[in-house]
Amino acid sequence: MSGRPDAELALEVDAALGPGIEFEWVDRELIGTRARAGGIWLGMDRAALVGTDDGAGRQLAAVVAVPTSTFTGCRLRAHLAGAWRDDGRLVMVTHLAGTAPPLPGLARLVADLPDDAAWLEPEVAIEEISRARRRYRERRAHARILGGKAWLGVGLAVEESRFSTPHSAAEYRLGRLPPRFLRGLAGLLDDDERLLYAVERPEVRDAGLVERVVRRTDRRAALLALTDRQLLWIVDHADPDRYLSDWGVDVEIVPVERIEHVELRPGSPAQLDITTPAGPRVYRLPAELAAEATVMARLLRRFSPAAGGSWPQRVYVIPEVELDARALDAFGQADEARQAVEAERQGGKVVAAFFDPRRSGVRVASLLSLGDDAVTLRTGGAIERIGTEDVMALGITLSALVGRLRIIGRTSAIDLRFPAPLATGAAAWLRAARRVVANR
Repeated sequence: MSGRPDAELALEVDAALGPGIEFEWVDRELIGTRARAGGIWLGMDRAALVGTDDGAGRQLAAVVAVPTSTFTGCRLRAHLAGAWRDDGRLVMVTHLAGTAPPLPGLARLVADLPDDAAWLEPEVAIEEISRARRRYRERRAHARILGGKAWLGVGLAVEESRFSTPHSAAEYRLGRLPPRFLRGLAGLLDDDERLLYAVERPEVRDAGLVERVVRRTDRRAALLALTDRQLLWIVDHADPDRYLSDWGVDVEIVPVERIEHVELRPGSPAQLDITTPAGPRVYRLPAELAAEATVMARLLRRFSPAAGGSWPQRVYVIPEVELDARALDAFGQADEARQAVEAERQGGKVVAAFFDPRRSGVRVASLLSLGDDAVTLRTGGAIERIGTEDVMALGITLSALVGRLRIIGRTSAIDLRFPAPLATGAAAWLRAARRVVANR
């Protein structure tokens, strides 16, 4: 489909409504088995658009004007004339080349839609088809996954890769990572996402007084991971020797679609500079990992466009993220959260919402809402807003101590602390935000 209103669409007939011949597949041959009688026929058959998803796992419905009624399963190439919409149901109106477009009123009757259905012009209908095609590709990508997550290669021997799903070297090494890093990846990666490369920075335990106090060297362990969709900088939440147990990770992500320029500055430590449309991000690795940092920089440059140019870019399907009502019930504020989200939706589309409840030390609840063009934080009467085009990076803390969401903008940042039991909902909100920012 080219994107023009007169583009050809692939259809498969669901129900032939007029007189004709019924066909069946017998030994891979199409055999006419019996004649089909029909009553009043309006010159159209019911069909579905191949390779689309209406949001419920079904193909988009359509009616097609044909010179003679076809048969169930017949594949056709048709042109778009418009569409009818009623109460969420969408029916495309199409016709064969050389056949006049059907009258919209007759098409509505064949589609069995009420009189108050809304007519969509071809320019609007083609956008609906584009979205349905993206949903279909998304569903197919998930359907191809074996074992739940495409990137999870833990437990597979290299020799077994020929007989299952092959993984990258970084995916095979996931089993060697600290569990806290794996939990961070599991919460922030899509099921069909692939891990391309990772550089692990070990923690520094034997640091002298000068390193600790004067230079304030970051001694925490870290992981710089690159997937086909995002760059993740995962760092231990607590310094070494501060606690005796695992206290989670701080994560910063940059969608690969936002990478404009990459530069590796050698030194001790080596510095990886990432330029986005909203500003720079910097990640530091020990000089001993300079070779691995060089490989990472080369891979990142493949996502950045050539000077003055651009790459074709993936357009993500944005799922609507529902509130985690079960977790909010523990704070007795689930109903209040739903009312706050409904009130926010009155002012525009809300893709995802995260409710930070009142609790000890936090007297006023907050609502972090994600729209197509902005991220908005409402705390009582105070409002903070960052446009999605101005987002440099997104951050989250996944820890038993405290949870934290960060939206790092061009000139300001939104910083929201939340109780640790709400971490799953916060991670879902962040995954949706990453997709919205990437689509900008």
